[in-house]
Amino acid sequence: MEGFNLVMHYMPYLLKGLLNTVVVSVCAILIALCVGLLLSVLRLSGNRFITAIVNIYISFVRGTPLLVQIFIIFYALAMVGPNIPAFATGVIALSLNSGGFMAEIIRGGLTAIPKGQYEAAEVLGYSKVQTFWKIIFPQMVKRVLPPVTNEVITLVKDTSLAFALAYTEMFTLAKQVAASTASIMPLFIAGLFYYIFNFLVAMVMEKLEKRMQYFD
Repeated sequence: MEGFNLVMHYMPYLLKGLLNTVVVSVCAILIALCVGLLLSVLRLSGNRFITAIVNIYISFVRGTPLLVQIFIIFYALAMVGPNIPAFATGVIALSLNSGGFMAEIIRGGLTAIPKGQYEAAEVLGYSKVQTFWKIIFPQMVKRVLPPVTNEVITLVKDTSLAFALAYTEMFTLAKQVAASTASIMPLFIAGLFYYIFNFLVAMVMEKLEKRMQYFD
């Protein structure tokens, strides 16, 4: 009971950490989706040089630990400006990392669209831009929603690595409370918060997937 009372006493701090985690996650997810879409289009552009650069980037992102990437970006940004907030560094690191994985997911969705869709759009007089946004993109979104959901959940959990930047997200504050109270209860509470947040993300994505069924 004493441990529970201590956790309730520190609950405002944990909720503050939860809010910070949500803000970082949402910003990183939105940027990662844009980065992934851009990289996938560049990789399919047909330009060998651009494709090679994108392949190297994706290979680096997939082949190195996220924590290493966070420190690389941290020191790279420190050379540009010493007063860049930990929040910005964390968002950039997480979005660039997740963007590499998103690129492969989106590329798979784009290549799964039958070529007949492009030919039919051309016959109907659609431009390439119209074909992509009105015909190809909606079908691609439907195909990639399940793997994108998994990547989003992974990104949310990876926000715990922001402790390396001294950013006070949920896991960092939970560790501090656990150390000050000599109790592991705050860590369990943090784990529960992560689970609830990711459960809500999965539920929203599932509903969105059902709404996209009309593209069958």
